[in-house]
Amino acid sequence: MVQRTVLKADISCQKCKKKFLKAVSSLEGVDTIEVDQGKGTLTVTGDADPYDIILRSRKTGKHVEVVSIGPPPAPPKRRREKEA
Repeated sequence: MVQRTVLKADISCQKCKKKFLKAVSSLEGVDTIEVDQGKGTLTVTGDADPYDIILRSRKTGKHVEVVSIGPPPAPPKRRREKEA
């Protein structure tokens, strides 16, 4: 089951960002990883266990808080254009 795990962390520099990407990307079942330095969030989408994602993130040495765990948002619906 595809889930989206959002974590809040101190991502203040490129080195921190690379640490998080390296730690989480090696997990099996990870589809996408998004790191937002401005908001300080790490968003992981895929079949990976959220518990494993949290453990790997904490092994980077940074404090990590869980913001949300749940299904990913639905893709935007395409509007059909009226045929002339």
